[in-house]
Amino acid sequence: AHPPAVLVLINEGEEDRIVNLFEAGADDYVLKPFSGSHLRAKLDGVQAVRLGLLETSAHDPIAISDEGMILQSPDLEPGAMTQLGRYRIMGMLGRGGYGVVYRVQDMVLDRQVALKVLPKEMHNNSEAVARFFREASAISRLNHPNIVQFYEVGSFQSRYYFTMEIVEGRTLKEVAEVEAPLAPRLAARYVAEIAKALGAINSIGLVHRDIKPENVIVTPDGRVKLIDFGLVRIRDTAAITSEEDVLGTPYFMCPEYIREPGIPDIRYDLYALGVTFFNLLSGEYPFDGKNAAHVMEKHLRCPAPRVSSYQPGVPYVADRVVERLLRKDPNLRPQTPEEVLILLRPLLRAA
Repeated sequence: AHPPAVLVLINEGEEDRIVNLFEAGADDYVLKPFSGSHLRAKLDGVQAVRLGLLETSAHDPIAISDEGMILQSPDLEPGAMTQLGRYRIMGMLGRGGYGVVYRVQDMVLDRQVALKVLPKEMHNNSEAVARFFREASAISRLNHPNIVQFYEVGSFQSRYYFTMEIVEGRTLKEVAEVEAPLAPRLAARYVAEIAKALGAINSIGLVHRDIKPENVIVTPDGRVKLIDFGLVRIRDTAAITSEEDVLGTPYFMCPEYIREPGIPDIRYDLYALGVTFFNLLSGEYPFDGKNAAHVMEKHLRCPAPRVSSYQPGVPYVADRVVERLLRKDPNLRPQTPEEVLILLRPLLRAA
């Protein structure tokens, strides 16, 4: 009932063939020479995809270990929990790889807040705990109008949690799905507000690593808030574990991080900002493919298309800003969020 999985073996130096192999129907590839464990992991992965046991939509976050194994998150549903200490749970707001976010009523201060709780089954996972508290620490250090406000971190009956403000509105992804292509000035304003948030993140030595429309809320009065810091990392530091080879969302990964994921800097976030700008202006992504690996190989090997090839009426300035943000060589991109803001000024002044 299921067609056989196609795993292609290629020699070093033949990497330029990879995208064409995906286009011809390959599910994944292995670069020779390879270890037996690497080959087995790849075979298990592509077979699981064909059998429908593993979700590999390029939209979804993935993690790939050093051995090439796609790491799956456990079920994060915490059960029928209705109260956590002083917080009465009113409903779920969202969920991610390392926590579930609830709308809760603070019974002491009589206000509603967002509470992120680490699933109980992950408490013995030292990497998950470290990432959870690193996210809390990152948000607590930031006080910026374009970043969700942090309140407190704590534990109750061995359940780790932290709280933050509830940001009402739609995600930028929801906005784009309905309204894209956006007017260039509006798209530029959203991107500029994200860049301001990135400036604050960069100023304290952090890299966000998950800039994308899903992680940005547009409030009813048009303000922009960055809401998710689950993959944040201290700039120029190594991964939490050796398994954290590639972590993020394929549509937004920069080429250098796919190639050598150990040392991210703010230019990773600026590349993802370029993908976001492209999406807002065109309603499309610069690179698409049949699965996550296919998309990542396009980031590595294929020139980024111009927004104007999708939307011929896009102003030259917008086309140029996106082109610069999506350059393969990070040294040729804007180097700071402040530089992006300068490049956006003509669009923001446009009538």
